[in-house]
Amino acid sequence: MRVLVTGASGLVGYEVVETLRAHGMTVVAASRGRADATGATVHWDMSRDPAPATLAGPWDVIVNAAADTRWTMSPAEAWRANVDSVLALCPLIGDRTHLIQISTAYALGLRGDIESGDPGDYRNHYEWSKAAAERMTREITGRATVIRPPLIIGRRADGRAARYSGMYTILRGMASSAVPAVVGFADSRFDVIPVDDLATLVAQVVRAGPSGVRTIAGGASAMTFPDALTIMVEALNQWRADRGIPALEQPKIIDPRRWERFLWPFARQHMSPRQVRVLELLSHFHPYMQIRTPLEPDHVVSDPELPLRRSVSYWAHANTPLARQRPKPWKAIA
Repeated sequence: MRVLVTGASGLVGYEVVETLRAHGMTVVAASRGRADATGATVHWDMSRDPAPATLAGPWDVIVNAAADTRWTMSPAEAWRANVDSVLALCPLIGDRTHLIQISTAYALGLRGDIESGDPGDYRNHYEWSKAAAERMTREITGRATVIRPPLIIGRRADGRAARYSGMYTILRGMASSAVPAVVGFADSRFDVIPVDDLATLVAQVVRAGPSGVRTIAGGASAMTFPDALTIMVEALNQWRADRGIPALEQPKIIDPRRWERFLWPFARQHMSPRQVRVLELLSHFHPYMQIRTPLEPDHVVSDPELPLRRSVSYWAHANTPLARQRPKPWKAIA
């Protein structure tokens, strides 16, 4: 079986390549990074360049894990990164090629489906572009599987992650600036899955063949956001305690309505420019800290607490200067 994995240097793609190779599959990895001399890894910037001749199809399976997951992208940036990259696969797809598109559980946006082309029906342009990528996948081939994960953390066993986004945004905010509060509800769901659980599902789908739409998540068993925040702070503070570094204070959770009406206007007027920038960065995460309705996965992931702790510890090891910082408590300025 000849398998191509795109986005192979990213959080998901890296793990998928390792998992498929561990299952004995012949895998070629494509990414924007450097190629290797063996041809097992090929340089390809999918959103800008046609496929190099070394990737000529058809392939038995293509796993498209190439994506830009930033929630701050403009519409043009999001389309180029997440939709044009799907179109770039067309010359590589034959009649029997199985295309596996790695999407997101949040591609359903605010309406609960992927059919809208209106960015206003989504929380951000990332979701909007991933919904468009799903529609494009459907148009390109009838032999496709779409896999929708929620927020992704490091591996279950050791917390290893090739890239840091999503949940790690909160860690950066806490470690670098002692952010005093985050926005969310007490009953918000914080659905995270280990990246190797996702890669294992990809391997199963590769062997099974086209499988429609698969959603992998904790669903009704997902942690609440307050519980997840407590775990993250405890794990980071344990890492700091092991090195003799004082603990960070856990941010308070503030109701979104109170934040928008009173506290955010106050912060913009009385906090320092740097503090306001931190709050603006975290604000892109707010929609995901306000989701109260559980996802409805067909592939349920359980026991996320220990992988979350390990992911925080791994992040701290990989970002030691940041994790060791001793930020001062915030104070309003005159």
